[in-house]
Amino acid sequence: MFVALAALLLLCCCSAPCAAADELPHKLQDDSKHAQEIPSSKPENPNPLLAIPKWINEDYFRPIIEKDVTDFVRIKNFTSIAATKAGDNFSSIMVRVIVDIELKDGSEQEMSYILKTVLENSKGGSMFPRETNMYQTQIPNFIRLYKEAGVDVQLGPKCVHIDENPDGITIVMEDLKRQKFQNVDRTKGLDMEHMRGVLHKAAELHAASAVTYEQNGPFNEMYNHTLYNENHRERWEKVLKLRNVQYIQAMREWQLPDVEKYIAKVLSPRETFDIGKRLSKVDENEFNCLNHGDLWCNNVMFSEDRTLLIDFQLVKWGSPAHDLWYLIASSSSLDIKITEFDHFIEIYHTRLVECLKLLKYSKPIPTLRELHIMMLKYGDLGMITATGILVIALLPHDKNFDINNYYAQGPEGDDFRYKAFSNPYYVKAMLQLNPFLNNKGLL
Repeated sequence: MFVALAALLLLCCCSAPCAAADELPHKLQDDSKHAQEIPSSKPENPNPLLAIPKWINEDYFRPIIEKDVTDFVRIKNFTSIAATKAGDNFSSIMVRVIVDIELKDGSEQEMSYILKTVLENSKGGSMFPRETNMYQTQIPNFIRLYKEAGVDVQLGPKCVHIDENPDGITIVMEDLKRQKFQNVDRTKGLDMEHMRGVLHKAAELHAASAVTYEQNGPFNEMYNHTLYNENHRERWEKVLKLRNVQYIQAMREWQLPDVEKYIAKVLSPRETFDIGKRLSKVDENEFNCLNHGDLWCNNVMFSEDRTLLIDFQLVKWGSPAHDLWYLIASSSSLDIKITEFDHFIEIYHTRLVECLKLLKYSKPIPTLRELHIMMLKYGDLGMITATGILVIALLPHDKNFDINNYYAQGPEGDDFRYKAFSNPYYVKAMLQLNPFLNNKGLL
């Protein structure tokens, strides 16, 4: 449960790229020398310390490949390596499986998959229920809606196998890396081209879910669940209390004009929890949809002309403002985060309207003005994101990075939190975000 709480405090802790790839520079490289290569039979393991479960072997994958590849005969070579780097600290195991297979015509083919499962010895029996439902039911239905409307839309990677048992859930997906999909460097963020792609993809997801709700009624109750409930208040407030000490200490060194004015507006742990609880409630009188819930740059992959979403563990029904605030505050590059804020909303709104009309949504479509009002209504999400996932998004990659230190009491935890809030990337972002949110009346 603590991991789940961490996921909502720093909404990347239980997240991992379902089709993991190395981070790339701010602009995707066109030069094939810089593009990610298809894994070879002897790939470099990015995390030799990861203990890959022994059951991830040829016997487990043989029936999966038989179902996925029509002319499959046998596995000639099987390799499993970590799909994420040391220091990524995800609460799930991400494994890249690379297999050389023989086909019926005698030819050979190299295949690769991403396997996602719970950490061994963890209480992961309830992990991934939303993600499983999204891959098994919701995403196929959304794709069908678009196809029936005459448009081919892909939202995420192809899921080839889901295994549910008392010990947890295992998901096997296509390896997007083989199709030259890549992540953008999270410390630099998404430029306008990539932001447009993500905003369009979010609009496609939101529109299809709204139409599905209209046609079939409410989604499974799990999409309404939130950890902002009284059973978790004590844990929330304990972590937030630890965080605020180093956060305020770091603020005083940011050289933020009128810093004491901003420090006076830092929410107490109780206030933060109460606001989160309020924002989690769904207003049925406004436009709602399934939000991705963890829409930051590490959970989006790009090819030259395609954008796909990955990691659907935190999908939740509610206002699209949740995904919009989360994406813009956490992942847009610093040079456009504030200057293009209103433009981002317009880009999203234009695509949302196109998709809702295409799918013959019969309820009132929100106007651009109504969407901007919605962004103000849920505006507290701006600072919640800025003091949550943005902290991790802007931390330079370090194989020694341990997310557990963020919650640790004592000198080691204090030092980690202070360094995180003093990180120059983070400071530059907060020097923009604080005045911006304050001028909107959102502090």
